[in-house]
Amino acid sequence: MSSCKPSPTVVDTKPKLSANSSTPYVDPSHYRSLAGAIQYVTFTRPDIAYVAQHMCLFMHDPREEHMHAFKHIVHYIQGTLDHGLHLYPSSTSIFLSYSCADWGGCSDTRRSTSGYCVFLSDNLISWFTKQQTTLSRSSAEAEYRGSANVVSESCWYETFF
Repeated sequence: MSSCKPSPTVVDTKPKLSANSSTPYVDPSHYRSLAGAIQYVTFTRPDIAYVAQHMCLFMHDPREEHMHAFKHIVHYIQGTLDHGLHLYPSSTSIFLSYSCADWGGCSDTRRSTSGYCVFLSDNLISWFTKQQTTLSRSSAEAEYRGSANVVSESCWYETFF
């Protein structure tokens, strides 16, 4: 599919995929191989991480509709080859971490969402976002939990490098 027509969006705008739609895909091992390749691409393409994870939910019983969705992702990648994270050489080895949290951001559970990103010089080497597992009583507590996550991640990288 190296010469396929590019797509401007990573997902099709049709209704959501389901586990029991259409006919079973003829070669499940081919589907699983493509799922692994797309998962590998997410290391430098966080813009496709969500859809890649969603497509992996159907690896146990892939359908024709799921394979068409994978092909749509490949069309998107073909049109956005210049996107993604790039690593550049640098003369310094400075770690820089940012974290953020919203307090009670989920209107259903009132749980906070926190996230962080870690840079080595100008290169983004790690990022994370997740709904916090426990309820925070204040924005300060939510920020503290987010900061604790990024500190533990940064300490691991500093011992590694």
